[in-house]
Amino acid sequence: MPNNTEATPKITLQKVTLIIVVLLIAVISFTKVSNWAADPATHTHSITQTNDKIKTVMTLSGGAAGASATLSLLPGDMCTPLSEQLAELATYFLLILSALYLEKFMITLSGYVTFRVLIPIACLIIIAGILLGKKTLYSIAFRIALIGAVIYLIVPASVILSDKIYQTQAEKVDSAITQYNELDLSEDSDQGFLGELTTLTSKTVDKMTSFITSLLESLAVMIVTACIVPILVFVFLVWMVKTIFWSDRNN
Repeated sequence: MPNNTEATPKITLQKVTLIIVVLLIAVISFTKVSNWAADPATHTHSITQTNDKIKTVMTLSGGAAGASATLSLLPGDMCTPLSEQLAELATYFLLILSALYLEKFMITLSGYVTFRVLIPIACLIIIAGILLGKKTLYSIAFRIALIGAVIYLIVPASVILSDKIYQTQAEKVDSAITQYNELDLSEDSDQGFLGELTTLTSKTVDKMTSFITSLLESLAVMIVTACIVPILVFVFLVWMVKTIFWSDRNN
């Protein structure tokens, strides 16, 4: 009678050695590499650049909110459109600030997830593939490890690309901050006998208009560098992973 039982994979010295090596990689990734990847000191440059952007956005947001509040105190409706526009810009800067803080958290969190969770799981799947003799498990392990690498590379890659773009437009942002620091509504305004602001001179209106223009340009720069670039980097890496998976499937 034919033997229908499946042959049990033989455990050879080569397989035992390979299992030990893969297990050692998993242990090192879990205990050593994950701590290194999650340590803020490892990502000093990225964190410093992100903190600088956060400081800049907070300055611009505070300038927009402060100017809006000052204009809203003036009697009449002449400055209401300017005040409303500045208040709206402050809201947009707050959204950018949230995106930057998320990016800052992801700098260390992505390394922790990759090397503490995904890489050890991939190694365990490889060990299971060796023991069971199933090569399909190797492909699954490779994909999990590749996803971990993508997660780990998204933030550093987006920070580097954002810095390159930001450096070409930094003058516009610095100009907005300079205009905010030099903006003094009390010096260029007409005051009543009690010293309260009553109206703005045409010179001050021109200053406010120029300040709003600079804020709009700065807002566009920060949206591109803090929001659009990370999304594009994420889309590109996901596309690359899909391309690799698809080519692997076809082969």
